[in-house]
Amino acid sequence: LLVFAFGIARGATLDETSLSSTELLELGDKAFGTNDVASAIQQYKLGIESLSDEIPLQVALSLYTHLGSAQSHLGDNEEAVAAYRRAILLHSDTVDSLGDDEDAKRDVTNQAAQAAYYLGMVHQNTNNFEQSADAYALANSLDPLHWASVANLGAVLQDDMNQHADALAAYNKAYEILTQKDAEPTDPPEDLRAVLSQLQYRTGLAISSGMKGKKCALQDDPTKSVPCEEMAKHALSLAIQYDSSNEKAKHMLASLTADGTMSRATNEYVTELFNGYAKKFERSLVDELGYNGFERIRRGFDRVFGGSDKVPLFEIVIDAGSGTGLAGEEFRNVSKTLIGVDLSDSIIEEGKTLRPDLYDDLVVGDVVETFRERKPINLIIASDSYIYFGDLVPVFEAMQEGLGDGGYVALSLENVSAESELSLMEVKPDWRWQLTPSGRFAHRKEYVETVAEQHSMEMVRYETLDAFRHEKGEGVRGHLFVMRKAQDKEL
Repeated sequence: LLVFAFGIARGATLDETSLSSTELLELGDKAFGTNDVASAIQQYKLGIESLSDEIPLQVALSLYTHLGSAQSHLGDNEEAVAAYRRAILLHSDTVDSLGDDEDAKRDVTNQAAQAAYYLGMVHQNTNNFEQSADAYALANSLDPLHWASVANLGAVLQDDMNQHADALAAYNKAYEILTQKDAEPTDPPEDLRAVLSQLQYRTGLAISSGMKGKKCALQDDPTKSVPCEEMAKHALSLAIQYDSSNEKAKHMLASLTADGTMSRATNEYVTELFNGYAKKFERSLVDELGYNGFERIRRGFDRVFGGSDKVPLFEIVIDAGSGTGLAGEEFRNVSKTLIGVDLSDSIIEEGKTLRPDLYDDLVVGDVVETFRERKPINLIIASDSYIYFGDLVPVFEAMQEGLGDGGYVALSLENVSAESELSLMEVKPDWRWQLTPSGRFAHRKEYVETVAEQHSMEMVRYETLDAFRHEKGEGVRGHLFVMRKAQDKEL
């Protein structure tokens, strides 16, 4: 027998308490559908208090699951987790009471799977990644056709738990569910090809990130193996076949094939990358990857003037690729007017939340265009912002046009590893930039100096930035350049 608490909820009317649990579920759903979430929660709670043995198990599971969704909508995550767990436990404790009614058992089990899926989402959004992974796995074990649960499981394993092989297995399982013809997947996506493209992109990313230099067994014939990098290229090629507008897949495929024709990442790629990364950008970059370039670029800039107390106040300062404001915060005290520019509107909004009122103005757009629109500029900060450019000429042309005479540029860039540098010097002594497997460009010091000179930029300071961030446990090499624009010569 099911045992539930009874009584009149605070704020409920006698008319409401006379309704059945089924009727209260319908009222709650109607209120939720009109965004009256508080009323919906009250109806669901009343419905739960009115439950009895005569009420179908499907109704009870819906009440708990819908209650959790309403509470999650309001940000009451602890309450939502409790509601979803009650739904899952209720199913576990009572599903056998349905006897031989296999259709009813399947229906309530799928409801429990949906509750587990929602539970995984709440845990994922609150950075409880192990619990999230467990919940997604439970959802798929209850409903083997629940493709979204294993797709999300793969994302958590890859992005947050660094378990690339397990993530790959999850992506493959989601892909199989969506491409098999025996049964309809649970909640099939409206744009199937776009979802398959994303799954193949993430498959390629998981292989290239976690299995570099290894051999991978072929899925159709596990006795045969090929370099994992080839499998990654195949997955990324499939991603592009499914969706020709998948800029992330194009960019990563180019990085794996060392496409020398690629001179910069597209704006669409960078925008999509950081829009999806915005909420966890700073935690990932600073806390997990140990990034300190934003601090070191300011210290190097101070040394140009003989100390932080001797740096002048600059009239107009542009923080190119401002992100959440890490570098802008470092230069705020030497900026009369500080303007942040970024392609990603999501990361700019995240920056407003983390550092409100840091900037005097914020621009969602391309830095190249902004330099020309906001001239004359006195200082340009580019803390790792140009790592999505290979060919630096277009951005230096824009800086030359946008900077006033005597204006400064402080920028940091990545360098290739010491091993890669030796190799490049042997096979291509005149190399300028290299698209790395991370999807970022690394630049040669001499190339940067040449481009700067061609655009009236005098190099006033250079510093190496060893281990300014980490990638797969290894310190990334970088360098800092401080330049000053010479006075334009009159014709």
